[in-house]
Amino acid sequence: MLAFDHLVIAANHPSQDQIAFKENYRIKGFPGGRHEFWGTFNHLSHLQNDCYLEWIGVENEKTAGNSDNPLIQQLALALSCGRQGPIQFALRTTEMNQFIHIWDKQGIPYKGPFPGRREKTDGSTLKWRMLFPEAAGRNTLPFLIEWEGSNRPKDTRFINPQAFQEIKTGVSDLEQAVDLYNRVYGLGTPETLKEKSTPSYSWDLENGKLVLVQGEGIHAYLEGAKI
Repeated sequence: MLAFDHLVIAANHPSQDQIAFKENYRIKGFPGGRHEFWGTFNHLSHLQNDCYLEWIGVENEKTAGNSDNPLIQQLALALSCGRQGPIQFALRTTEMNQFIHIWDKQGIPYKGPFPGRREKTDGSTLKWRMLFPEAAGRNTLPFLIEWEGSNRPKDTRFINPQAFQEIKTGVSDLEQAVDLYNRVYGLGTPETLKEKSTPSYSWDLENGKLVLVQGEGIHAYLEGAKI
């Protein structure tokens, strides 16, 4: 089963934004490190059910602008347009090669996998792979991530007691999006919900729920917090 891995939050000042979030919701964070070959850096808040929030910013505009990684391209575009806040999220898998096999067989377009690595503040290197399914039009699908080892902080003091509960993403056509998410991620039949007479669709992830609603934007719901 797929898990919610992390929410990507575009930020001009990742540290300042995380500190403001901490003041509002008592969710602490710490510097994640630098992605030198992407020209980016981040600040993280880890949650108790094995996921995190990532405030990510650009420190080298030229390097970020030249990246072939779809997420870095999306980040650079958002910040260049003055748009900050949640822009994307990742679903975690341990079977990325299986997804590649299925997508190739079904003709689902994708980019990657892209290798990722980050130099942590303790000097160690964290590595992972990212896979980006492509959707028609202006729709953006969450990407898949597969870690080499564990990305959880070794020091449990850096893990907040709050848990992730739900990731909610707005789409322009609900029925079409449900079909697309089923084909791409193999999530099965969703639960149909009603919110103020507007339907939404929900799937269980390993550590919470994925919800599709009519509209725009991405929001993560945590215990006692929303972003």
